[in-house]
Amino acid sequence: MRFSTRRRGGLVGALLVVVLGAGCSATPPATAPPATPPPASPSSTAAPSTPAPDPAPLQAAVDAADASVTRSGADVGIAVLDRMTGLSAANDEAARAFNSASLSKVLTVVDLLVRGGEGAVTVSEDDRELVREALGPSDDGAMNTLWSRFGGQAGITRVIQRLGLQDTRVPDDASQWGEVQISARDMTTVLRFVLDGLAPADRDLVTGAMTAAPAAAADGFDQAFGLLDPDRRGTAAAKQGWLCCLQNSIDLHSAGTTDTDGRYVVAILSNQPRGYPAARQVLDDAAAAIRDTLMT
Repeated sequence: MRFSTRRRGGLVGALLVVVLGAGCSATPPATAPPATPPPASPSSTAAPSTPAPDPAPLQAAVDAADASVTRSGADVGIAVLDRMTGLSAANDEAARAFNSASLSKVLTVVDLLVRGGEGAVTVSEDDRELVREALGPSDDGAMNTLWSRFGGQAGITRVIQRLGLQDTRVPDDASQWGEVQISARDMTTVLRFVLDGLAPADRDLVTGAMTAAPAAAADGFDQAFGLLDPDRRGTAAAKQGWLCCLQNSIDLHSAGTTDTDGRYVVAILSNQPRGYPAARQVLDDAAAAIRDTLMT
């Protein structure tokens, strides 16, 4: 094969022009932009997440109270709620519904105070005094007036619906407010609403009356037991309940807070064989076990 000399020379000349042109250029070569620094890695010193509250102390308190019940034939529902953490604990009987006795007074008072705040009913100063009498000395005459004036069974139904109570039922006989059925766990829900759901003036009315409850009730009954045990009472605010003698047994209850701080809401409800001194001792022992576990 023969190659064209002219074509080869033209190629060499072209290459020489390119090389010379590049060597004579007055424009410096472009400088590459600085490299972008890599993104910072996440800090290894970030604050740790808040640990979940421990339910063990509450359950230990309930278990200790449950273990303290040694009276034959005594059925005791126990529930404890910690308002600071929102946790609660209960024994096997906490969902059992008992005759409320005077605990139903708290439900009636909650209903009338809520409706009064909404403008649905008028709650006079005389009515508020009836509340103090019904909750402190547990005056049944005061409760009879409130029950008939503010709706009776309908008021209990409104509280059940408003608070989502699980075990509470109205009495079969509309005149028997002491036979409202309620459980320990529902009672802690009601008391929590008193503390966190009522208007401040209404809350103070209820808790003030329970804190001031005298040892002797309006009917002369000794209500210094359970959370109001004089040896351990301190600044507890509690509503007591007692009822005799349906099915040849007694109902005896203590529900409230262990002190004015109101962190722990406690409900101890019982149905026991007849004999109030022995029944009071059951509630004294259970309340003491809860205090000893949570407050020492």
